[in-house]
Amino acid sequence: MERWVDKVAVVTGASSGIGWAIAQDLLKSGMIVIGLARRLQQMEDLKEQLDESIRERFYPRSCDLTVLPSVKSNFHWVEQRFHRLHVLVNNAGMVEMTKVLEEGNEAILQRVIDVNLMGTVNCTKQAYRLMQATMALGEACHIVTVNSLLGHTVPQHIPECGLNLYPVAKHALCTLDEVLRRELFPHKLMRLSSISPGLTRTDFGGAPSEDEKKKWEELIEPDEILLPEDVARGVNFILSSPPHVTIANLLMVPAREKY
Repeated sequence: MERWVDKVAVVTGASSGIGWAIAQDLLKSGMIVIGLARRLQQMEDLKEQLDESIRERFYPRSCDLTVLPSVKSNFHWVEQRFHRLHVLVNNAGMVEMTKVLEEGNEAILQRVIDVNLMGTVNCTKQAYRLMQATMALGEACHIVTVNSLLGHTVPQHIPECGLNLYPVAKHALCTLDEVLRRELFPHKLMRLSSISPGLTRTDFGGAPSEDEKKKWEELIEPDEILLPEDVARGVNFILSSPPHVTIANLLMVPAREKY
């Protein structure tokens, strides 16, 4: 990770869980990190818990990925403040428990697509604009998307818990990666990767009901679920790979999870 020291990274969804674990890991690796999330105060509180040696390298910013002007204004701020961008980690995501065929949930389904798919598209477009100038200076850039096991398959053993369009959006991210890989191919200093975790212990999607907890515990022991820090180590592995190596997709699952 030495080549990323003092380089600039944006991490979306950095107010908790996987995003916060990734932000901390990049800070400890010497990077400057801009965290984007709707919960600004939560990021401010987390910043105060950081070691003084890295605290001032973290810049929390309020951002709603479903609102394009919010995305654009935040990347404009990065451009004005740092004049360059080296790493983007598309981590932000959301799921609300409802079924596709339920009545009256159209707004929820649209938001699932807007956050999980279009949020990634719009952040990538804005980051690429900044990265073009960075690469013109001879500096390498890397875009990493945090996908999901559900972007590759929807295991039959998963309890009926209203995943709705979340796996659809995540599958779309896999295809988006392949489209972007072709568009970015002419840039020798750009790499594109994704990491797809299985079941991970976060507050993502809200607290499960007792029935849902029992269903999950029948499939895997609670202490065998991935931790956010495991995923952060995976992102570190991707970024620390030699410049001639691209980790196109890293699938990471609990050792005993069936898929």
